[in-house]
Amino acid sequence: MVCIIVLLCPLVCRWRQFRSGATKKLIQLSDYKFMYLEQGRACAEKPTVLLLHGFTSGKEEWSEIMRLLRPVAHVIAIDMPGHGETTRNPRGDHSIAGSVARIRQFVEAKGLHEHGYHVVGSSWGGHVAGVYASKYPHNLHSASLMCPSGLEPQKVTRFVRSLMEGRNYLLPVDSSEFQEFLSCVFYRQPPLPRWALAIGLRDRVPHYPFFETVFDQLMETDQRFLLQKSLADIKTPTLAMWGKYDQVLDPSGLDILCGSIANCHGHVLDECGHTVAIEQAAAAGNLIKDHVVKHHRSGVVNIR
Repeated sequence: MVCIIVLLCPLVCRWRQFRSGATKKLIQLSDYKFMYLEQGRACAEKPTVLLLHGFTSGKEEWSEIMRLLRPVAHVIAIDMPGHGETTRNPRGDHSIAGSVARIRQFVEAKGLHEHGYHVVGSSWGGHVAGVYASKYPHNLHSASLMCPSGLEPQKVTRFVRSLMEGRNYLLPVDSSEFQEFLSCVFYRQPPLPRWALAIGLRDRVPHYPFFETVFDQLMETDQRFLLQKSLADIKTPTLAMWGKYDQVLDPSGLDILCGSIANCHGHVLDECGHTVAIEQAAAAGNLIKDHVVKHHRSGVVNIR
């Protein structure tokens, strides 16, 4: 989902990046480019944490959580495939399986898999993180899933109902739809002036044909619930959390995760909708911090 601060202006994004202590970096892999934020340096004493954001959002979504993790971890937040400043190829494979493969490319390019790391994902990023954990357990010390997609809903949410009616709240085209989108993803809708909404729409709408293509790929029969099909294969210690008032993905998903993953601990976050990393950054950040520190296994580190 979208980090509301990212919608305002590039200057605010740069300020949040500065506040988190992160540096923007680039990895070029043949014809594919990954942009990411990196905070701190890899060392044996600190866990390395890889953060995967949600659909139509960006690496800046994690700014507050990165700041909270700074004292205890080396943190990397990437622009997911096709998002932000990472390569956007309309003809590329943006299915869950395709995104998992791209994340693996990044992990290998950085050398994370050689010495141990932790993965954290939100919404679509949580779907990718969970499937990734089931497929690549070697040296993955823990996983944290925040209201991930990919689970068969126990309840028709406001968002799911909108899809059934032929509308997609995630792709608003005017100020009225933007306000409706915000009221759907937040527990407390942030009051935004018209100029902020206008900037958000100006920056997003031109990319909608691409995002519609990606969304269609994510809704394919063999991809839509891929996380649920992969849960039994997740052996990594897992932290799961969900906003109590999530109107996008039903909080009953927490029970599915904790009932299907062998080593999983779940937390419901009060006064929180779908945007956990924004609305409850402190609570979520502290849970992630405790989780990765608990499951960190120190060793020789040589991350690129």
